[in-house]
Amino acid sequence: MSNLDIEKLLAQMNPPLKLINQIAIGGQKCVYKARKVDSSDVVFKVLKQNSNNISRLQREIRAVSLIKDANVPLIIDTNVDNITDENELIWVIEEYVEGTPLRKLLSQNKLFSVSEVVQFLDTMFRILHKSENMQIVHRDIKPENIMVDQMNQFWLIDFGISRHLDLTSITPTDSPFGPFTVGYAASEQFRNSKKNIDIRTDLFSLGVVCAEMIIGHNPFIQNTDDVLQVIKKIEQQPLPLYKISGDNQFLLARFIKTLGDNRISRRPRNITEAIQLFEIIKKTLTL
Repeated sequence: MSNLDIEKLLAQMNPPLKLINQIAIGGQKCVYKARKVDSSDVVFKVLKQNSNNISRLQREIRAVSLIKDANVPLIIDTNVDNITDENELIWVIEEYVEGTPLRKLLSQNKLFSVSEVVQFLDTMFRILHKSENMQIVHRDIKPENIMVDQMNQFWLIDFGISRHLDLTSITPTDSPFGPFTVGYAASEQFRNSKKNIDIRTDLFSLGVVCAEMIIGHNPFIQNTDDVLQVIKKIEQQPLPLYKISGDNQFLLARFIKTLGDNRISRRPRNITEAIQLFEIIKKTLTL
């Protein structure tokens, strides 16, 4: 859609919105920053209408409403449940986070300190604990879906491919691959092994992101030429043990390595166990 089309659509909102700028664009989704009449900003997402987009968005809305965390943006409004025209676009209005995507910070060569990594894990564990209680797996934890706001707080966004363990899966069981982002998804996720997908799948992605925050690159993607090489690396090579300033006993490094272990049985069994281990480790760190 052109900016003019978006401006017309925003003008029809109640209350009307003003287009500020485009944030991102993909094959099925465009994301914009818009402004309300009271001068507060929101995120405005527009999706092409198809059954998969409708189902995914309905589950994203369900996930956010069930988790209810201060560091997960609120969904303010949507038309997804009121579409009557097959040519009608799907839209959703979300809370706007004033900040910077973690991906952008990493692309600027920012490396994160041990205290920042601790703060990141504290926030993510709190969110994932609520998620686990609601039987929801995010399945797309990566730097693009993590925001760092102006107070240096971390936010988890985009539950668009979240797996709801209490609902029938949208992905066909006989599909050779499930929805995933290359380099951040665990083997059970990209192999579409549904019976093995649970919160430990998110712990794997969390471990990879932590490693990237410490060393500045994704260890599974570096020195690979294609998707198959990344998949092979994930399935055959564990996360290295990284030296982290302030982690004199290498306990945090071992913990991150365990989170990102390619064998699901080696990761913490649940978020409660991960938090218990992490609380012990934090006492050994020099922050």
